[in-house]
Amino acid sequence: MLSLPWRRSARTTVPARLTAVTLFGSAATVAALVATDVLPVPTWALDGVDVASHQHPGGSAIDWQSVAASGQSFAFIKASEGTGYVNPYFTSDSAKASAAGVTPGSYHYAKPGSTDPRSEAQHYAATLATGVQPSLPPTLDLEESGGLGPEELQNWVRDWIDEIKNLTGRDPIIYTYQNFWLNDMGNTTEFAEYPLWLAYYNPTLPNEIPGGWDEVTFWQYSSEGQVDGIYTNVDLNTYYGTDEQLQALTGAPSDGSAAGNIVDALKPITDAALGQAENANDTEHQQAAGGEPGLDQPLSTDLLVSLLGLVGGAVGPDAVLAAAQESGLGEALGSVLASSGMEARDAGQTMPIAAIAALVLGALGLGADGGDIANQVGDLVGSLVDEQGAPAGGVDISQLAGLIGGGDVSLDSILRLMTAFGATDYAAQVANGTVDTDTLLAQVKSQDAGTPAENPTPETDEAPAHEPAVADPEALRSSLEAAGVDADTAAKLAADPAATVAAAEKLGVDHETASRFASDPEGALRALEEAGIDPVGAAPMLAAQL
Repeated sequence: MLSLPWRRSARTTVPARLTAVTLFGSAATVAALVATDVLPVPTWALDGVDVASHQHPGGSAIDWQSVAASGQSFAFIKASEGTGYVNPYFTSDSAKASAAGVTPGSYHYAKPGSTDPRSEAQHYAATLATGVQPSLPPTLDLEESGGLGPEELQNWVRDWIDEIKNLTGRDPIIYTYQNFWLNDMGNTTEFAEYPLWLAYYNPTLPNEIPGGWDEVTFWQYSSEGQVDGIYTNVDLNTYYGTDEQLQALTGAPSDGSAAGNIVDALKPITDAALGQAENANDTEHQQAAGGEPGLDQPLSTDLLVSLLGLVGGAVGPDAVLAAAQESGLGEALGSVLASSGMEARDAGQTMPIAAIAALVLGALGLGADGGDIANQVGDLVGSLVDEQGAPAGGVDISQLAGLIGGGDVSLDSILRLMTAFGATDYAAQVANGTVDTDTLLAQVKSQDAGTPAENPTPETDEAPAHEPAVADPEALRSSLEAAGVDADTAAKLAADPAATVAAAEKLGVDHETASRFASDPEGALRALEEAGIDPVGAAPMLAAQL
């Protein structure tokens, strides 16, 4: 990006795209502009918006084709807030914006003082991974302190950034207000290495950029903008760069990162979502031709993503309930789906991410021609079934094909999927009309978002199982490093071997193998390799669960 200290003149018209010859043809002219105290808005700067559920009043759609035609080059879409909220439009808006040619981004609204920064980063990372990739870098929306003082708030931001970098492998953008950074953040310069998105509602940028930044990357200059295709006021932004530079800023979570593994697993969903988004955009654009928004066309994949996120512990049942209602199923059937997801989450019968991806392939009818789900699972994970044909992930792989079938995602196929994870057979109850939806809805609404229900330990006459000896953390760390795991991840996994055992089981490693992390770490690594799982690639996923 060209070095532009700040803008001091009023914005005039929508920026025009100039050729490289025009832009770079006169170095003397560019140098002269930068040297002056009055820097006009560069004609090659790009316009963009940021949106949230507020831009869908009454469930109305954003006409992304009109947004693109109005000259908007990018859109930051709210993904999450705190540790429990997920924007129900995030996945679909991300896909629809991308399908219309608008570069998508995401942001997380921070709630310092009330929640742990690393937990917030984990919640955001799991959510942004459901969006279309490539996308703009993860973004921290920092505009409230939660009662923290400057030093405490700086510590909070530092931990959040450290965690999001670990989970995604990407440097984040920081969004903030000038006065907030000056006062609540103590005008610290510690974070000036990261791109700045500054909210400053004036005709020009301030004479001095806070926080030690020499330039802004994005400038939010209005919260009351009007853009074709969006039927509420919307935030308006400028990117100080060219189309080529904007695309260079985009990317995806790095391979092997926790978010990267989710992106890989959900690729069949996001690929299908892009195809659906093109059709939805056409429909919504036609409906909006008269100047009024059409009813938002939810993507069937939104519901599946939310449900799998609930099963994996990444989102709460409220997200599933909202997605189900957006899909037109209504509150009663939404409670059935959310309840099945909670039961599957709490059943302890987990599957490797690759197995989930295979199930998604089947649910979307995207399997290889002539192939079956069991073969696809085998191809994806190397080996989920041992030589005797016993299931390695806690689920009978040979039955998966019959559970899902091909074609579009339906309520019946989703409920069968949840039953495979260990939930009640709600498909049969729905078919027989025996579902107590009032009770289920009460259970869903009473549970805190994102917090697994506590399962009481059943009474038993059996003697307690013998607990294996716990390995010396130093021995576990040494074994992991010897296998090729980086030192920081190895140290995190070794700090609490028992927690690492639980994390391994959560990711689908069988109990016997997982337990060896606490008693025989070298044996555990060998067992993973024999099962076709690369320990080095799995280590960041394990660490992300701690």
